[in-house]
Amino acid sequence: MVSSALSRLSNINRHLKPTVSHSCDSDGATGMPVKISPEVSNALSCGCAVVALESTIISHGMPYPRNLETAKEVEAIVRTNGAVPATVAILDGIPCIGVFSTLFLSICIHISMLPRMLYVV
Repeated sequence: MVSSALSRLSNINRHLKPTVSHSCDSDGATGMPVKISPEVSNALSCGCAVVALESTIISHGMPYPRNLETAKEVEAIVRTNGAVPATVAILDGIPCIGVFSTLFLSICIHISMLPRMLYVV
């Protein structure tokens, strides 16, 4: 089992390229701004483990406040295992990596209100 995992990691490693992370800077390819939280940026600079989390854990299928609780629980699990969580979301049209806790609350509440808002429209 260990040799199988090492083989997979070796295969993945062959496909990785080193990158430089810039907080609130352009991604260089499209000129699109990308916001990277200071915590995630620092972790990447230091070579620490970073786990990308989709914002779907807070935006689909769960009502508020359960979606916020779940997001916090998942981030806590990542931290407990020695990595930095980096929840990815598009906020005001800008890709954000490492959504701040204060934004979590805003996203969770607004997403949970969407079905009701659609009926009003």
